[in-house]
Amino acid sequence: MNLDKAVVFVSTIFLTFFGLLLNASVITTQRKYFFKEVLLVSLGIVVFVLVLRFFEFDILKKRWIYIVGGIILFLLLTYLLIFGKPMNNARRWLYIGPISIQVSEIVKLYVISLIAYSIYKYPRDTLMQCIVYAFILVLSVLILFEPDLGMSFFIVFISTVLFVVANMYDRKKVVIVISFVAIISVLLVFFYFLPDKLAKRFRFTKMAKARVVSMVSYQKRRVIRFTRKFFPYKIDFDFSHFSLKLLPRTYEREIAYSMQSSKVKEAIENATWFGAGLSQGSLTKYLPERQNDYISVLALEETGILGVCILGFLFLIMFISILRIGLNSDSVFVQYLVTGIGFVIFVQALLHFGVNFQVLPEKGISLPFVSYGGTSYLINITMIAMVLKARV
Repeated sequence: MNLDKAVVFVSTIFLTFFGLLLNASVITTQRKYFFKEVLLVSLGIVVFVLVLRFFEFDILKKRWIYIVGGIILFLLLTYLLIFGKPMNNARRWLYIGPISIQVSEIVKLYVISLIAYSIYKYPRDTLMQCIVYAFILVLSVLILFEPDLGMSFFIVFISTVLFVVANMYDRKKVVIVISFVAIISVLLVFFYFLPDKLAKRFRFTKMAKARVVSMVSYQKRRVIRFTRKFFPYKIDFDFSHFSLKLLPRTYEREIAYSMQSSKVKEAIENATWFGAGLSQGSLTKYLPERQNDYISVLALEETGILGVCILGFLFLIMFISILRIGLNSDSVFVQYLVTGIGFVIFVQALLHFGVNFQVLPEKGISLPFVSYGGTSYLINITMIAMVLKARV
């Protein structure tokens, strides 16, 4: 094992251990999270060893893998929209007995592999790459209607970045990629403003419109809260006297105020270098998903600024090492795949930190290896095993 692979391996271990410590800190009120996370990490170790032992990159160079996988994922996402069991007003989990699977996490790995395959297999075939990108957008829209704006945006963003970077010297492909994103945006706007009389004629159209309206309204409140923190005024311009005034904005309480955002803000303002200690946090206990979506804020309050800096440093050196492994791989396909994995893990961590520390609008997004989560952790540990499997 070379130095870069050692860095990735050790970083993964430390991040996982950090996550177990933070999940153990909420054991006094929600004991199930710690023990489930221990079981998931144990299962993750088994998956990690199996991938290292039996996985070969050649299997991902077969076209039927992506055709069959794409059809299955499309059907599963459609099934969730129509028949999925709602939880917290979302239909994101497929339940098989006591096991719950978040299909969108599997889509994340599928998309990385599909992009790497399409760029490797069809480097000059613009039509094929556009078909691949269009299919990724279709999957993203299905995830958007769950609703899961964060994962949908994340998949589209990563896909766009990888396609643009791979074809950065081909202006035609870059323009086509941007056009696809614009078309999807226009369709969402169309559904939002679609007349109710027309929507009632088609059951699916009516359901889609209801989902879009509900999702946009919910996200709109989040954006309002976010912008209000940075610019809590509205501009009043008097044309008759050419006068300009900044008036304080007033909103309804449920729009202007979010209990969890205020607790996050308070935790940030009261942060210390070494924190209050595990299980000693007094502010983050009010956050509904502190073991997942707000685990960085939990780390800030209980392990301090130093603990969060260590987390950020581990993700940074992991990203750099994964990129070095990808660029030095002996196969072009593996280069694209490993580089994509590096971007996915690092960008997801950046988005998580941005939301947690209120640089970005509120949106639930987990921190790889650290946040509590079953499917997410297993997919992430699988991607790390694939990175370590690459020959350099």
